Amino acid sequence: MAIFDWPATLAPRNIQIQPPRRTQSMTTSLTDYAQVMPAIRPPFTLTMEFDAIEGSDVLAWRSMEALLEGRANVARLPLFDLWYRASEAAIATGVVPHSDGSYFSDSAGYSTADLDGVVVSGVQGQRHITVDFGSYGQLLQAGLYFGLGEFPYIASGVSWDGTVATIRCSPTLRKDCEAVPLKLKPTMLGRLTSDDGMAIKLQNLRHGTPTVTFQEDFQEGLYS
Repeated sequence: MAIFDWPATLAPRNIQIQPPRRTQSMTTSLTDYAQVMPAIRPPFTLTMEFDAIEGSDVLAWRSMEALLEGRANVARLPLFDLWYRASEAAIATGVVPHSDGSYFSDSAGYSTADLDGVVVSGVQGQRHITVDFGSYGQLLQAGLYFGLGEFPYIASGVSWDGTVATIRCSPTLRKDCEAVPLKLKPTMLGRLTSDDGMAIKLQNLRHGTPTVTFQEDFQEGLYS
């Protein structure tokens, strides 16, 4: 099994992100007695719908399809939550130095691609986490996605005491974590829901409007 990054050029027109559901199915008996079956480790799912793609985008799609080999391999997927997250400017206010720890002559550094120095510690199964956002301020609110390692989460409730947030997260923490960086631009490791999930039909031998669905794939060691 290998992990491949989703091509940056393939941005969907529409997305549907389904957060973890605590039940899998509901069965009904002959006497109309219904029973809901709980899911032990419910996953996220991500469905992406695309406008007509052609040219190099078709080649990128076909290349990714070949790399995944059906459900044999895994894709690292951004959640494409562009409108409903903290602004890029707010996220990029973190500053890091050169690789040797030095800064520019005017003491400036490099803007970060995501939060810097905002970390989470907790134990597997924990529902509420406390996070100090420091100079970033109150960036997170209920309904926003965030990431710990490659695991995506959704904040189902957030309360603030200054710059310290108490977050009710869904799902509960996937595993123990110690000072794991919190990301406001989370990624998800996903596996196709069917071996033919990336099949693309080319209209007039030229362009296609594909739809693809991925289900979260759980890997060990993702906080390291």
